[in-house]
Amino acid sequence: MDDSVRNNDGATGRADGKAGTERGEAGAEHVAEQRGVSVTRTGFERYRVTTRDGVELDFGRGEGLVDPVDMLLAGLAGCMAVSIDKPLTRAAEPERFDIAVTADKLKDDALATRLENLSLDFDIAVSGWKRKQDPQAYVEKLLHVAHDTHCTVSRTLEAGAPVDVAADVEVTGES
Repeated sequence: MDDSVRNNDGATGRADGKAGTERGEAGAEHVAEQRGVSVTRTGFERYRVTTRDGVELDFGRGEGLVDPVDMLLAGLAGCMAVSIDKPLTRAAEPERFDIAVTADKLKDDALATRLENLSLDFDIAVSGWKRKQDPQAYVEKLLHVAHDTHCTVSRTLEAGAPVDVAADVEVTGES
C-alpha cells in the first residue's frame, strides 16, 4: 500500500505522519520554513559551513577542527539548551549550565557507521529560585517538553528523517 499523499502545494508526504501529513488533519505537520546551510571544501578533509545569516564555521578532520559527528552531538545539545534557556532563566539565573553528550558509534560488517544510545547529561546550578515548584522537577519537565516539542534536532533524530543525496559533477581541464 502506498502511504504517500500529495498536499495542496504539491509536496508529497505520508499519510501515516512519519515524513509529513496531509493538510486538514488535526495536528498535521506542514512546512513552516525551509532551512539550509552551504558547505565548501577549503582543503583536504577541511570544510566551511555558512549559515543563511552568513555565519561561518570551519570543521572537518584535523587539528583544531570539530568533526562532523561532534557537530551533530553539539547541535543536539545546543538545540536542547536554547529550548530551555528562556523558561529556566525566568525561574532563576543559571550559575552553571553544562551539557555532556555521549553516543555509541556502531560499525557493521560493511564498515557502515551510525550513532546509537545518544544521551545528554545536564549539569545546572541556579541561584535565586523564583518558583514554588522543585527546581529538579521543573528542569526535568522543561527537558521533556523541549525534547518532545521544541528541539527540532532531537525530534528529527528520534523520527529518523530520510536523507536524500545528489551530485552535479563537472570535469574541467584535461585528464
